[in-house]
Amino acid sequence: MKRAWSAALVLTMALGTVTACSNNDSSNDSNAGASSSSMDSSAPSASESKKPQTITVAYNQGEFSWPTYQKMADAYKEKTGNTVEFKYIPAGQFDNWVQTQFVGGTEPEIIMTSDGNKADWFKNGWIVDLLPSLEENSPFTGGIWKDSFLDGVIDSALDKTDAANPKLYGVPDQLVTVNLYYNKDIFSKIGVTQPPATITDFFEVAKKATDAGYVGFSIQNSMDWNLGWFEDDINQTIWRSELSNLDTNQSGQIELSEWAAAVKNGKITADTPQLKSFPQFLKDLAPYLNKGFNTASWEFEGLFNDGKSAMTLNGSWYPNQHLQSKFPVNYGIAPIPYMDQGYSSLGDTERHNYVVGGTPSLTVTRNAKNNGKLDAAIDFLRFWTDPIGGAKILTDGLYQIPVVKNVPVPELLTPIMEGFGSDKKPLTDTVVNFTAEQKDGYFKMKQQLLDGKLTPDQVVKSESKDIDKYVNDAIKAHPEWNLDG
Repeated sequence: MKRAWSAALVLTMALGTVTACSNNDSSNDSNAGASSSSMDSSAPSASESKKPQTITVAYNQGEFSWPTYQKMADAYKEKTGNTVEFKYIPAGQFDNWVQTQFVGGTEPEIIMTSDGNKADWFKNGWIVDLLPSLEENSPFTGGIWKDSFLDGVIDSALDKTDAANPKLYGVPDQLVTVNLYYNKDIFSKIGVTQPPATITDFFEVAKKATDAGYVGFSIQNSMDWNLGWFEDDINQTIWRSELSNLDTNQSGQIELSEWAAAVKNGKITADTPQLKSFPQFLKDLAPYLNKGFNTASWEFEGLFNDGKSAMTLNGSWYPNQHLQSKFPVNYGIAPIPYMDQGYSSLGDTERHNYVVGGTPSLTVTRNAKNNGKLDAAIDFLRFWTDPIGGAKILTDGLYQIPVVKNVPVPELLTPIMEGFGSDKKPLTDTVVNFTAEQKDGYFKMKQQLLDGKLTPDQVVKSESKDIDKYVNDAIKAHPEWNLDG
């Protein structure tokens, strides 16, 4: 089905950046959507010495979101006297529309998108670096703006290409995570009282549900979506013990250049046990999946929404989908089950809760500056991320996961928030992600494995056979690694 959010999770290593597609992506009149009310207010203004201004925000979220954005615009106007007009552009047209506006110099003051090469936008002089503004006081909280954000959110959104001079090309507007979603009614019928915390528990529940005539775990595998998320979570666990051995620059994470060095230096070979872990997991999972999973697309959600699937993985945008579409399923949310030592010797004894990063979605353009509206535009982003202002409005109205601290969330979202932690993920990439060709070939092998056409050992053997080629291709493409020799 069509997605409710354009969101990110390019969730690297198959989790890369997790992305949800737009809901109601129709060719409705582009003037549709929210525009702020004309009500006046004598409330204190963030820029009370200045004449009230009108700023425009371009966005591509579906019609369901418009009343909530309107409510936020009204609340901001009541606080500041400034007017906000939301300009809706259908998601399918959005990227081209934005590029056209930039080229023509007609872009709005704020663009709301997780897409686009913002580093290039900055180089072209089209957008503003917001990092200095974070060090200033927010008129809404009374404190330094950056102090409102959850740990890791701003750091993950920085462009650190120039480590001595980082840039912030946009402010994150929501967090996007992946969780286990489970059907409470099915769990009750099969005698399960708690969501599975470990892979061992997960397989026990999946078997009970399948034996009772349900789909144990519904997925789409026509692209690397649900299972890619699971793979990332498992990889973070099974490679943790190798961090000190492979993290040569001591950044606390194994980066793609370090994977390349590990292969070149013989630290990773076909006999490395971690390489077989996820293929083995897939083999064990196959009996509990929906029919036609390798060609399935959004119908995996339909199985869950219709009460036919006991469990699935989905993004933090799902509660919003459920809210707007009124699906009948009675569901709960839990962390992705972690790889435990009861299932694998490479497993862990507890779940690690990681710092959750944000995507720089809210971008302020040069026209905000050129038209004398920079202060108003930045103040609107401060209100957007005010824990008792815009952040609360969006959480209550759209079930968005807030990027700032001290925002009360609906009880349903509590398990998502409780999954946030202070641990740093040990991996930023994997040994099967050197080139697009390698990544595509590995994905197809996983599909064949699930179809019973390959064994875990055959997947590892095939992938290892060509790994030197992929590593050398990656090294040639990245001379800055200094590994060619």
